[in-house]
Amino acid sequence: MEHQGNRFMGCDYNIETFYQDSKGHLGLDEYRMRNAEAIQKHWCLVFVAYSFLHLDCLPSSPTKGSLPVKTIGEACRQQAQALIEGLILYAHKCLELGQRAEDFFTSLFAKQSMVMAR
Repeated sequence: MEHQGNRFMGCDYNIETFYQDSKGHLGLDEYRMRNAEAIQKHWCLVFVAYSFLHLDCLPSSPTKGSLPVKTIGEACRQQAQALIEGLILYAHKCLELGQRAEDFFTSLFAKQSMVMAR
């Protein structure tokens, strides 16, 4: 019986870790003022993002009992850095091809400005 208790305690730890990481890094708690369908979609996106980040944290050839090689927070920071680097390279390429900086940023933030105008 004690073995099952230890197993459930491990589940509690995993759930709490997921909850804290998802709130702190992925915006799990940022669903206010949305309808039920939007909340469900938001949570699904958080769960999918967490799953991908968790896979990124695992060792390349995991064995039973092996621990992740990095935390969810480290994986988030690494992905954010890669995204920013990609955006900078994309902006550089567009500017090199002659696109005006003002036009580039207008197109980059077009959807955001439409959402903010609502």
